Amino acid sequence: MRLKKNIEIEKGPDGYVLGGDDMEASEYDMLTPLSDEAVYLIREIEQEEFDEDTLATMLCDEFGMDYTRALDEALAFMNHWQDIGITRW
Repeated sequence: MRLKKNIEIEKGPDGYVLGGDDMEASEYDMLTPLSDEAVYLIREIEQEEFDEDTLATMLCDEFGMDYTRALDEALAFMNHWQDIGITRW
């Protein structure tokens, strides 16, 4: 899985806003606020291919999570990102 190109993250008054060239205004609302973990992953991944293990390892390394929790979070992020259409295969 990969993130779509041109995704941008900006800090807004109510948290982080995720957007990009392919997103409509209504999609911004669905993505606010983003957690610090989600922002970190999106910024670090950019256009690299990733899976749940990659994301879980990154969460462990950056936030000191235990692997089981990090894996659960990684899967939740991937499912959410797929649901809102910011990923590609």
